[in-house]
Amino acid sequence: MSIETSSPTATDRGYPRPQLQRDGWRLLNGSWDFAADPASICRAPSEVHWSGTIEVPFAPETVASGVHHTAYLACCWYRRVLDPWPPGDGAVILHFGAVDYRATVWIDDVLVTTHDGGYTPFHCDITGYMSADRGCTVVVRAEDDPLDLAKPRGKQDWLPEPHSIWYPRTTGIWQTVWIERLP
Repeated sequence: MSIETSSPTATDRGYPRPQLQRDGWRLLNGSWDFAADPASICRAPSEVHWSGTIEVPFAPETVASGVHHTAYLACCWYRRVLDPWPPGDGAVILHFGAVDYRATVWIDDVLVTTHDGGYTPFHCDITGYMSADRGCTVVVRAEDDPLDLAKPRGKQDWLPEPHSIWYPRTTGIWQTVWIERLP
């Protein structure tokens, strides 16, 4: 058996949690607008200069992301326009498998949630922002100061290049993103 790990198609093959699979879900992996904010200057989506794209769920430090930003990156931004959502009962939930380290999520420029913890999943209810005739815009600010030695980092290096037993840094969305309707 061969496991494909080097291309975006390696992550887009099905429902992210097969033991809980439901009808009415949409995978959001793939191309997102992207902006590096190395000095963590921007605080709101309106301040961001969108300079390129990134392949989610690959971290901007990786080649597979299409960005391959290897310098210090204290903050980065993601944006994606979601298509209209079909009507139905239940809540429309936006899931993030993991965002390293501190995530702030806006829907149509409204702050919806924040999450600290680069290794844990989180979600938010976006039902009020979705309808059958209009989609919405999701913006994620991922803050992960590589020089902050107080936050959990696993074996991610804080030096410019990995040394000894330390791994290259991972910033931003690095696991699957999807939306689904829950009962």
